[in-house]
Parts: sequence; structure tokens; C-alpha cells
Amino acid sequence: MRAGRSLAGVSRIALAVGVAAAGACGLARADGGLGNGTVAASSSDTTAASTAGSGSAVLNPAASGLETLGGAPPFGSAVRLGNVGTLLNAPQSAGFGGGPGGSGTGAAPAPYLTIVPSIGASEQFVTGGSYGANGRSGHEFVTSINPALLVNGATPRTTFTLEYNPSIQFYSNQPQSNGINQSLDGVIDATLLPRSLTVEARAYATDQATSGGLSPGGTSIYNNNNTTLTQSYSVTPSFNDVFRLGTLNLLYSAQYTRQSGASAYLPGANQPYFQTNNLFAQTEAGSFTTIPFFERFDDTPSFSATEDDGTGVLSGAHQYFIADKLRYGLTPYVVLSASGGYEDIAYSGIPPTLIRDATWSIGTTIRFPEGGVLKARYQHMYGFNSPYIRFDYQLTARTTLAASYSEVLSTQQQGIGLGVASSGVNSVGLPVGGLTGQPVLLTNQSLSVQSGLTKNKQLSASLTTQFTRDVVSVSFQSYQDTLVATSPGLAGFSQKSASISLSESHELSERMNALFYLNYGRTSSPALGASTTSTYGASAALTYRVSPTLYANTQISVTNQGYNSFGGGGIGYSGYGNNGVETIFTVGIQKTF
Repeated sequence: MRAGRSLAGVSRIALAVGVAAAGACGLARADGGLGNGTVAASSSDTTAASTAGSGSAVLNPAASGLETLGGAPPFGSAVRLGNVGTLLNAPQSAGFGGGPGGSGTGAAPAPYLTIVPSIGASEQFVTGGSYGANGRSGHEFVTSINPALLVNGATPRTTFTLEYNPSIQFYSNQPQSNGINQSLDGVIDATLLPRSLTVEARAYATDQATSGGLSPGGTSIYNNNNTTLTQSYSVTPSFNDVFRLGTLNLLYSAQYTRQSGASAYLPGANQPYFQTNNLFAQTEAGSFTTIPFFERFDDTPSFSATEDDGTGVLSGAHQYFIADKLRYGLTPYVVLSASGGYEDIAYSGIPPTLIRDATWSIGTTIRFPEGGVLKARYQHMYGFNSPYIRFDYQLTARTTLAASYSEVLSTQQQGIGLGVASSGVNSVGLPVGGLTGQPVLLTNQSLSVQSGLTKNKQLSASLTTQFTRDVVSVSFQSYQDTLVATSPGLAGFSQKSASISLSESHELSERMNALFYLNYGRTSSPALGASTTSTYGASAALTYRVSPTLYANTQISVTNQGYNSFGGGGIGYSGYGNNGVETIFTVGIQKTF
């Protein structure tokens, strides 16, 4: 088993979202290319704003173009979890929306470089849980060494962030469980030609529970045999140029995603539902947005082509789309749209999946003057009808609401790869995305890791309020994977989960912070051995700044996970459906240099 890092609930939602420069009839203002990789050519200022982000998933044209390609659900906004003391360890200049991965201002960043290495140590005492049929309880001491490196930098044409924070763990009673938990987030955003050619590189790595059963964004104590290391790396150059008749956007993205770990089996099954897998995907996409005609209309023909070279259902798979979108500027802040096209989708699973079908959509984009964007459409895509919603709204100066809903045909590997490629990283190392750069989930701890093709439904919503000394967040996550095809030689199954989380960060004094986190969820997955499993967790932590570079922290957390027994394989672990309560006491220190 492995111990997760000491965690407490933190929400990090970027609050900055500006109204784009107004073009003729409001097309550039209300729907200036955000989320579809196109920019209304009626305003060169809009084009400039779309290319001058700072490592951003908000205004970077490559990121916004990838977000709506086939197989990429909208980002799931979330209450974020992180190391105790994450906020205190961040440089003072690190804001919610500033720095790499922030919202960007359109101005070239002033050159700078900050390198913050640190080393931490913690001791965890784990007690409770049930082990095997006799329900025995036990305890464990886990010693963790946590080296970390946070790098932020910028040149006039490049911004970059790297956060690497592994956890090296030693167990007193079960040395076979010693290991390293990985955590990596990095992004480089380079402008090679001003207003024209950008390149973004992205790196991501995390450990997750193979069988699921956790809160979507959480970690816990889990067994080496129940651990999947997920890695994803991407390089995405994009080009756009303004002509007399419109704006051309071209995009290429190379993505490599790998999930590695011990094979996982359902009870009594001969075929595993998870084996180490990998995916190399190449995406080419382009669009041309005309200048407004008849005063209120513009037109965007587009294409995207993704070729997959992977294992299982992704061996020789592809997703090709062509479409033409007509937009009408109803007001300077409201744009109506309708599109039609064609899709050619193929996966080599059991049964093989081949979709060749017409596509269409009708929708609207509303950009609110006070801050926020609503993108909503009803579409026929992937062979079925479905709604798509992306909503980010500044309720007050302190409160932000984010929500999304999507239905896509995809594998978990595709979703992670496209999610990583189209997200950013803020200046404290958290993945961010969407229209306002809010923190996002790139992997889902509630569902089991598997390689089959599924129809994925995802609903997420979060509400965050910032006070002078507090940040309070509540989020809801709902996922449903319906199995469409299995990988040859592997089992597959449908599963679903829903959870709600509440977190608060409170500044008790200049030196002390308190963090609180609550979560409750319901998961239905055959890998958990029960039709429906309840999970819950609560934690409270204190972080104290002993000196400008030394922090001490303590935490208590109580969890009831879907697979339990020290996270699915503790002492005398019998297999599945063993629910019980675990309590973890943590004390630690962290030194920055």
C-alpha cells in the first residue's frame, strides 16, 4: 500500500475573465474564438488577445481549439486538494489568475525566474479499517520524505511553470509497500511569431487507485497492487493569421498517454479489466472564420483529424470531423450558431465500432459584461444527440460559479490526453482550464481505471467565494460511463459515481492557516464488489509558518473508502466490498530554499 500526501480541501479558481475586444456587430466580443479555436476576423485586437496569453488554457488558441475536439469532455471544475501548506509555500506574487496558466492580460510578461526547491518530512499514523472476513483492525506508521521543486519563469515570448512533488514512503509493518508517489505538472508556452505561431508543451503525472472508490479529486492510503501511474505529455503548435477575408487557424497536437500498474481483475474473472496501456495520438485541425457579412453573420468551415496508435480499442483508431458553423450576432454579447458536418469514427474493440454519420448543432454563446461566459448547444455527434454546456460566471466580486455538462464517446486515455493538452498550469502548480482558468480534474479517482470504449456523461459544478481571510468552495461531480466496446483480452463494465465536496481555507493569523474538507459520494462499479458503495471523508489541518522558509503542519482525516483495508489490499485483505473507517493522524515539516 501507499500513503497519499497529507491533504486538505483547497479551491483555486481564477477570477479574471475579460470581455474580448468588440468587432463588427459584436461577433468578436461575444464569441471571439474561445472554445472553438477560431477568432472573428473583424478585429485584429481580438486576434492579438487570443494569442497573447501566459501559458493559458483561457486565451491560448491551441488550448481552446483542443477543448472541443472529439473525445474531449469539458473540464470538470472541482474543489482542489493539495499539500498542507501549498498556499503558504507559493511565492507572494502567485495569484489565482496570474503567472503561467493564468488568464493573461495580452501584454508581454516581464522577464523573471523563480526557483523554489523544498524538502519535507511527515509521519502518519493510520488506524482502523477492516481486514478480511473477520473484520480485524490494525494500524500502520508511514514515514514520508517529500522533495519538491516549483519553477516559474518568463521571457518576452515564453512563460513556463514546473511543479514536481514526489512522495517517498516507508512503512513500519509492511515494507513491501514502500514506494514513491508521483506528482508532476508542467507547461511551456512559447510565442514563436507574435500574433501568429505559438507552441505549448505540457507534462502531467499522478498516482491513482486502480479500482476507484475515492472522492474524484482525492488520494488516500492504497496498495501497490491497486495503484495506476498515469502520465501524459503533449506538444501543440498552433498558427493563426488574419487575411482580408477572414482568419485562418491551424493546429497540430502530439499527445502521449501511459497508464501503468499491476493488472486488476474482477472477483472470479479470468480476464483483467486493467493492464498497462499507452496511447500516442496525433491531431491536425484547421478552421477559417470569415469577416462578418450582411453585418451580423460570419461563417467557419473547419476540420479535425485524430489518428491513434495505442493498445486495445485504440489500436489503429481514428476520429475525423468536418463541419461548417454559421454565427449570427444577436447583440454585442449574444451570438447564435448553427452547424452541420460529417464524422468518421473507428475503434478496434469488441465489437468493433464504426460511426459514419452526419453531425449538427444549434447553440448560443453569451458573454456577460460583469464577467462570465455561457456556451450551450444541442448537437448530434458520436452518433447520438446530446447537450453541451459550459458556464463560468462571476456572481459577485468574491464569488465564482462554474458548471459543465457533456456526453462524448471516448476512452479514459483519450480524455486524459486531450484534457492535459488543452489545460494549463497556474503559478502554484495546479492544473487549470476552461474559460476562466479554474482548477480542474484531469483524472477521476472515483471510477475504476479501464481501457474500454464508453459513452461518458459528465456533470460538474463548483461555487467558490473568497473573503479577506477565507476561501470557501463547494463542488458537485457526477460521472457515468456506459460500456460500448472492450479491448481484446480485457474485461469491461459500465460504472457511475456522484459526489459533493466542501472545503474552506482560513487564515487564523499571519503565520497560521487552517484547512477543512468534507466529501460524500456514491459509486457503482463492479470493481468495488457492490452495486452501490458510499464513500465519505473529512479532514482538518493546521499549517504554521515557523520562519519565512520553514513550515510545520498537522492533520487528522477520517475516510470510508469503497475498497478500504488500507485502500484495497491491507493486512488479510479478502478482495472486495470491505468497507470500514480509517483515521490518519499526520505531523510534518517543510523547508523551502
